[in-house]
Amino acid sequence: MEAHPSAIRRLCFFWKLKCRRHSRRSIQTEKYPLKRVDGRKRETVNQNNSGMSATMALLDRMKVELPEIWSQAQVVGSWVWLELNVPPLDSIKAKLHELGFHWNQARNCWQNPCGKSRPRSDRDPRDMYAVIPAAAASMNEAKPGTITPKEFKVVSLRECPVPESMQTCETPENAADYWRMHIATNRYFNPECECLAALLLNTRRRVKGHQVISIGTLDTILVHPRDVFRGAVVAAAASIVLMHNHPSGEPQPSEGDIKVTRDLIRAGQLLKVEVVDHVIMGNPNHCSLRALGYFSM
Repeated sequence: MEAHPSAIRRLCFFWKLKCRRHSRRSIQTEKYPLKRVDGRKRETVNQNNSGMSATMALLDRMKVELPEIWSQAQVVGSWVWLELNVPPLDSIKAKLHELGFHWNQARNCWQNPCGKSRPRSDRDPRDMYAVIPAAAASMNEAKPGTITPKEFKVVSLRECPVPESMQTCETPENAADYWRMHIATNRYFNPECECLAALLLNTRRRVKGHQVISIGTLDTILVHPRDVFRGAVVAAAASIVLMHNHPSGEPQPSEGDIKVTRDLIRAGQLLKVEVVDHVIMGNPNHCSLRALGYFSM
């Protein structure tokens, strides 16, 4: 039995149409490969990583020329974003412009397209691409099994001038005044969340500075001795004053506050960094765990 010529022509037509669609889909997949991230976000995946060469070259330059802010850089798609906690110095701004960064007022960050401009969109690119820290991006680019040593240096974020009466921290009131002047007034401080900070003191109990250690939730904050004493060790502080706030406004310590304080006192004894006091800030009052007798162990 022979097939009718019209049936053969229809079969050939549909076969060519199917092959054409498959070819287009293959080209689309190779050109714009996508994969799901967290069930919602999409990340562009470049199989040969050639599209990320400009991005990685920029990160390498930042490591050398702007080491103090390199760790805060993030890779969004092929762009590099910088969301700084405090406004950068004029010298750093000039260097950012030299590297090709521009300030995005809408996103409140510095951005560098790395030679790949895109049309403006109201959508947040972080909803379409994974946000990768600079350190993680560099590790992904490194050869497997290799570890690259790095040079570290410590920089201060900003100056916190205080009057002569607040330059020494002898009483809980001195610590509370410093908190209200330089910690609670910072634009990143959230009074609706618990915030843990440490005042760094020298041997004469003069304030060398402070470090915001952790920001938690409404009634919980994560604390580890490693993070609490890191700033004290780096700044060569002789002692510290722990401070945190209670969003409820009541400064009375909880059982968790007392336990954590005693654990940190023991950790400080091992490091030879004295924990002078732990001041809890309420609204408007504050209380001292040393004055309440919880430092006697």
